[in-house]
Amino acid sequence: MGLVIRIISSVLVGQRGLAGFLIAQGWSLLIVCGVAGLLVGVPCALSDKPPRIDGKPLELQFELRASATFQIPDQPDGYSIRVSLYTDNRQSRFAFVDWSATRKEAEHITIPGNVPLLTHSKTRSLLASIGNEPGGSQFIELKIPPAPTKQDEAWSEWVFATRRADLTPVPKPERFAARYRVRSTDD
Repeated sequence: MGLVIRIISSVLVGQRGLAGFLIAQGWSLLIVCGVAGLLVGVPCALSDKPPRIDGKPLELQFELRASATFQIPDQPDGYSIRVSLYTDNRQSRFAFVDWSATRKEAEHITIPGNVPLLTHSKTRSLLASIGNEPGGSQFIELKIPPAPTKQDEAWSEWVFATRRADLTPVPKPERFAARYRVRSTDD
């Protein structure tokens, strides 16, 4: 491609000698750089970049609440409790679950964690899985805009799961609940 541009530039410049050569080389270099800039710059400008607030990267901080009837070990691990962030109905990342901050109370278990927000997705949901119980994997739909704002840094109300991993409805007594907020990872 560069050779073709150089030939066309030298024909269009029409001058002979060193001055014509340098002008043709300058034009061909300018055209090649412009084409390369378009080939790299346009996809980069159109790509989905992580959302930010005040120039800082964001993460989703959450608290998952399940009935105390779900059995989790005293020392849970990544197999007993798993939380994934789904964006646009596709799994995007596993969340970090803070085992040391898990709280067991008489009626429920509260499990905190966080996951980075890497896209401007229209829909986001958490898939929470506790143990290997049939009702232990549930989707919780999140109402976070594609580009979160300062208002999204406040904790949400508790939101309840509506469907299981197999997309069947979850009966009210078995529903997980979650509250969430967006926060800067620099905090």
